[in-house]
Amino acid sequence: MVRHLSCMVQWLIVVGWFSVALANPNTIQQDSLSAVHPKDTIIEFKTYLESSQVPLNGMVIFYIELSWIDDMSRFHIAPIPTPHLTNLTMEGSGSSYKLSPLPNGAYKSVKTFTYQFRPLGMGMAYIDGLEIKYTDTVTGKSDILYSNRMMIKITEPLPENSTGMALSIIYLVLLTIFALTIIYFGIKYVQKRKGAQKRSQQSVMPIAEQYLKQLSQEIDPKGANLNEMTNRLSKIFREFLSVEFHLPAGVVAGKEICEQLAAEGVAEGDIKRLNELFEQMDMIKFGGEEITPNEFSHIYTIVEDFLVQRKQVWEAEHA
Repeated sequence: MVRHLSCMVQWLIVVGWFSVALANPNTIQQDSLSAVHPKDTIIEFKTYLESSQVPLNGMVIFYIELSWIDDMSRFHIAPIPTPHLTNLTMEGSGSSYKLSPLPNGAYKSVKTFTYQFRPLGMGMAYIDGLEIKYTDTVTGKSDILYSNRMMIKITEPLPENSTGMALSIIYLVLLTIFALTIIYFGIKYVQKRKGAQKRSQQSVMPIAEQYLKQLSQEIDPKGANLNEMTNRLSKIFREFLSVEFHLPAGVVAGKEICEQLAAEGVAEGDIKRLNELFEQMDMIKFGGEEITPNEFSHIYTIVEDFLVQRKQVWEAEHA
């Protein structure tokens, strides 16, 4: 009796399990799948050029494209050998990967290899066919794909783009103008500053001292042409008197100068010496009289003494 009851219980368990399995068919389908990859996936292969006609100074762009319906790991692509080239040289290469969803929920994987070749000469150029080896990671099957030979016509080079060169020249000209402008204003600033410093020094220096320095720089008492030195000395001294005493522009004769100096309060003895000085200078300038070294030294001393005297007057007034 117990034995029959045990067999009945086991039979009920088996029937219950099948009932659950029939209610959930996915329960047994999940274990029955050997892989989620579709076994009938095939790999598609194509090669193409960006252009079959390229100028000599252009670039040949060559593409290799592999695609299949599944994820990227479905196929293993062996390293692609460098193609044999005619009238071309390799410049660079690269690769890209893209995974695109399809309406049925699957995915399309695309691997693209890009090559850049530089033409060597005008005429025809060729890219020989390639052998690309691959392995299906699901089925373990390996195979080889073959591409056709590609032909490219190399034409005359296109004119070089002068825009970049023109822009470079424009930038260079603008940079040069800018640099010259900076230099110009820098020089003007330095000159202005030096001028201000000079005026500042002159404002605190008596006029007589300035002309004493000018005499020492421009008059050589031992010069070869003393007549020329005398004329230059006369010009410097008359200029000093005009600035120091604010003489009218038309006063140039020695007698008129002495009259103006007397009106300004210059001592009578100084007026007498200056009057004789101007007469001697005029004789040398207009009379053609040659001056001796002693006479020139005497004239120079009179001018120098008068300048020193005026300097002392200024210092006394500003003490």
